[in-house]
Amino acid sequence: MARAKPLAHPHESVINRWQRGVAVYEAPVLTPWFVVFLAMFVAGTVIAAFRLLGGSLAPFAAMTDAYAWGVWKTFNVMALTALGSGALAVGLASWVLGRHHLHTVMRTALVTSFLFYATGLLGLLTDVGRPWNFWNMLLPWRWNTESALWEVAFAMPVYCAAFLLYENGPMVVERLWHARSDRVRGWVRTWHPRIRKTYPFVVAGAYVAPIIHQSSLGALMVLAGHKVHPLWQTDLLPLLYLVQALVCGFGAVIVVLMTSCLVWRRPLDVKVLGELADLMSWTTLAWLALRLGDVVVRGRLGDAFALDAFSLLFLAETAVIATPALLLRSPRLRAVPRALYASALLACLGGLAYRFIPTTLAYAPGKGSTYFPSVPELVITLGLVATVVGAFSLVVKRFAVLPAPLES
Repeated sequence: MARAKPLAHPHESVINRWQRGVAVYEAPVLTPWFVVFLAMFVAGTVIAAFRLLGGSLAPFAAMTDAYAWGVWKTFNVMALTALGSGALAVGLASWVLGRHHLHTVMRTALVTSFLFYATGLLGLLTDVGRPWNFWNMLLPWRWNTESALWEVAFAMPVYCAAFLLYENGPMVVERLWHARSDRVRGWVRTWHPRIRKTYPFVVAGAYVAPIIHQSSLGALMVLAGHKVHPLWQTDLLPLLYLVQALVCGFGAVIVVLMTSCLVWRRPLDVKVLGELADLMSWTTLAWLALRLGDVVVRGRLGDAFALDAFSLLFLAETAVIATPALLLRSPRLRAVPRALYASALLACLGGLAYRFIPTTLAYAPGKGSTYFPSVPELVITLGLVATVVGAFSLVVKRFAVLPAPLES
């Protein structure tokens, strides 16, 4: 397995072509930043453990019956799964749209998606009031199939534990093959061809499960009815949430790839990154057409320009989402790494704002009801962020995930 060559100088900028994944062998596992993220993870895990052992949410969360979602569920279920839609977005682009050269970043998309979804599930274990009742999901005769939340509870863990875990299997098989053990290689020779026969069925499920999950999140907010401000409340929420997840997925993959190249001094493949940015831009413009068209059709254009708090929030959110989409229509800007990185990061932030606003800022459950996350909520949330970053750093140093320069 080839090793990626580090750049000659930390500030050297090299534009190259990528090949398939190569592990970051030259970087040590234990670094100062890894220790920082590990400490954040431990702090969040300790508080989460006390919350689970204590049995009550009250001492650890500011959530109430009126604000039952809070920052945890919005972050775990809404935000992390949106950022974890990279596998769906890149998969649709490479397999359905025929952008086959994007296969070079497929492993990065799959790993980030798995880590985002797995971390979101860990967060759910903490913020669900009665996590010990989750075993009911294993008994089909106890399912409440009329509930939109059931679709989320079913599709999210199945997508992570079955489909994403399966699709990340090839890098593990490669690692086992290079272990130079005859016994292990014999096992790979026997089982790998058999497992590959199931691949078409798994790929189909890997598209259906996240589509169900993301659209069901939108359906949940539809059920909130008048509690969500009219600028964000619409029957199109299932479709809007799904399309916005694709935007966040493309954006997250670009940010992760470019950040990784910066940290571990790997050259950039501007052609591949520009292709991802182009797809993200068109997807965002399609989403904006749906979003703004819906506001006009529902007769809420006056609310959008009323210049009150909600109007300004709506206009700011729209500007944050539209700006990178419009900028990235320029082929010249798509070839400029700094502009590309800033635009992808802004697109992700805009998408997350769209997920947070209907559950918090534009959510009014009743008079006298207020919510602001408690310190334990924030510490656990930061611990979840540290989990994703630390786990990704560990995985790419042990498995062939990140693309490397194409060898001549």
